[in-house]
Amino acid sequence: MEHHIFISKQATAQLILNGFEAFVVQHNGQRRSGIEIHASVYGTVKQGKSKTKYKVEFISVDTTADMQAGSVAFKGETQYLKEHLAKQIGFERIGGVHTHPYLAHEGDMNFIRKEGCDFSPGDLSYIVDKLDSQKNLRVVEFLLTIKQNQRENTKRDGALDDQKNVFEFSVGNCKCFIRAQVFSLNENNKLNYEETILEDEFFKTFEYLLADFGRIKPKDGRKHILEYNC
Repeated sequence: MEHHIFISKQATAQLILNGFEAFVVQHNGQRRSGIEIHASVYGTVKQGKSKTKYKVEFISVDTTADMQAGSVAFKGETQYLKEHLAKQIGFERIGGVHTHPYLAHEGDMNFIRKEGCDFSPGDLSYIVDKLDSQKNLRVVEFLLTIKQNQRENTKRDGALDDQKNVFEFSVGNCKCFIRAQVFSLNENNKLNYEETILEDEFFKTFEYLLADFGRIKPKDGRKHILEYNC
């Protein structure tokens, strides 16, 4: 089964704006910038015999989630409430999205491309538990990774190493990666990565945000606290 995922420009904008707010702005009670967020992903799904199409229309950030630098924990009650409300408006919950934030000193780009922009062992463990406990046939998960760099570099923007479900793009001096993946369990109860294709015209025509965006840098020389300057 092929899974083709289309992300609207609106949903893309919501993901970038919310992701960067959590990445740059220091939140109450946090000693550093760069915390993870979790959001529910909504839209429509059309399933065929050999191909399923997902149209992501918008995301809804889980404001009750416990957002930390290395993890985010969300409430099942939140998911239940919003999923049922969305149905009344004509949308279904496609899946979830969370972020992986990395400050300038937290790994080089080789690490980010190979591991940092992929689902962590903790992420995968949660997905297996969800598939197993809820008896879902499939789970759709998204991941936005943001990496602060010293300077802009757009050379590798585009599909990551020809992967069809990961797109690399630049925002100012930050590198971003959006990943979409459909998971299922095989007959041995092991995680199966189903063929997932990210069909996002906005990303395919995405122009580097440099001229009018500015720069994200450490605030007052503190490497764990960021600020934005235009």
